[in-house]
Amino acid sequence: MKRLILLGLTLMVCSFAAQAQFGYYNDALQFSRTQSTGTARTQAIGGAQVALGGDINAAYANPAGLGFNRSSVVTFTPSVNFYNSSSEYFGQITDDYKANFNIANMGVIFNFSNSDIENSKFKGGSFAITMTRENNFHSDVRYDGYNDQQIDKSSIVDSWLDQAWGTPVNQLENLGIVYDAYNHYLINDYTEDGDPNFTRYDKFIGDFPRQIEVLTSKGSQYQWDFAAGGNYDDILYFGGALSINSVRYSKENTFTESEFLYNNQPDNAINEVSTRTTLDVRGTGVSGTFGLIARPTDFLRLGISATTPTYYSMREESSEDLFTSYNNWEFAITEDSSIVLENFQDEYFSESTYNITTPFKLTTGAAFFLGKYGFISADVDFIDYSSAKLKSSDFNVSEDNQSIKQLYDNTINFRIGSEVRLDEFRLRAGYSYEGDPYANSSIDNSIRRISAGLGYRVQEFFIDVSAVHSKWDTARSPYSIYSFNDPDLDISPTAFTENKNLNVSVTLGINF
Repeated sequence: MKRLILLGLTLMVCSFAAQAQFGYYNDALQFSRTQSTGTARTQAIGGAQVALGGDINAAYANPAGLGFNRSSVVTFTPSVNFYNSSSEYFGQITDDYKANFNIANMGVIFNFSNSDIENSKFKGGSFAITMTRENNFHSDVRYDGYNDQQIDKSSIVDSWLDQAWGTPVNQLENLGIVYDAYNHYLINDYTEDGDPNFTRYDKFIGDFPRQIEVLTSKGSQYQWDFAAGGNYDDILYFGGALSINSVRYSKENTFTESEFLYNNQPDNAINEVSTRTTLDVRGTGVSGTFGLIARPTDFLRLGISATTPTYYSMREESSEDLFTSYNNWEFAITEDSSIVLENFQDEYFSESTYNITTPFKLTTGAAFFLGKYGFISADVDFIDYSSAKLKSSDFNVSEDNQSIKQLYDNTINFRIGSEVRLDEFRLRAGYSYEGDPYANSSIDNSIRRISAGLGYRVQEFFIDVSAVHSKWDTARSPYSIYSFNDPDLDISPTAFTENKNLNVSVTLGINF
């Protein structure tokens, strides 16, 4: 039996591998699947820019595009995100939202045109320093529902029962939060006829609880580019960039169960069970981009860029809490002893360092110019997310690297956009599609974006405005339960979320 003396409030602080909580293979995808926000002009045309040039965002997408610049320029792009989520869980719909202000892009281009431009094949070039936001992690998701699955197991406590099953009590401490659940009297060992060396567990509380989870994340991923591009005879444009990447990401997930039923009646013994997990990641990386643009005719440009893997050095802190609130319930330990159950709390902290190598990316594109009236541009990305890798001296990465190879796949992303010129004014629109990076999934994990924008340009300055609407689906299972009746079946209650984001950006630019 478990120990007879237990403090009403217990605080335990220890260190264990956060890998069991979060899975580092998730980080490998999260920080590899980036999007270029960039200038408002780039966003308005769906990000289709690899063959275009003439925009400061070329330093990020294809440095060869800097060869088109004929003057120096400085730009600044503030941005506002309006995120909305709608989650379905056991037939109940729950909405949430979040807004945040950020800097999508800023930078400067120094142009070095050849003074002997009429006689020289080399027409000069430009050097740029830019900052581009690659990812925006701000979101709030909430789902709420009564878990009325007509199965034997319908609570997170049942998942801890499964994990503890067959483990001797003196070894439960190796199972982290399962050990806490035991100390909170949520799971209990018992004896029965049969193998005396096999430990069995049952639970004290009822079933069919109300379940609520709140998922909050924030942070961003930025890339600083030091890029140069040149122009050879107005036919071939070439360039390269050295990039410094940064990641700031944090999330907090709080999962709560309450309103338990015992024999179809309210369970008066317990008020709630709540878990809280936090993760805070900071990292820096380095990468490079090289590109070419060919201009065989005035109306056609062909572009290609190759982005090397980014080599990240990451440091993270994580925690996992378990809080249990009883209704001053008297729990009988033996026939002659009992304890009054009130509140219990346990907390674990962890720190670790590791490295991530993101996949190589190849982008090709074409731009068709309609004289002075505008253009149509299209890009295609080729990325193999299963090629990402993890490395660490703090924990064994073998399982995570194997998961990356099994879970992820190669994708093809495409973008298309257009611009119509009306004297000093510009009208723009675009569409982009990011393919599903998962090899097998119950939902479509692709991301679709539609965009539009306006621009006003004169010789001394320009201003551009864009709006981008993104939509994607996600699925979240707070826990998984092994089915003893069907060994091939895992019982995982799942919340399905429709995510939408509206990004509005304004770019202010001055030519000098």
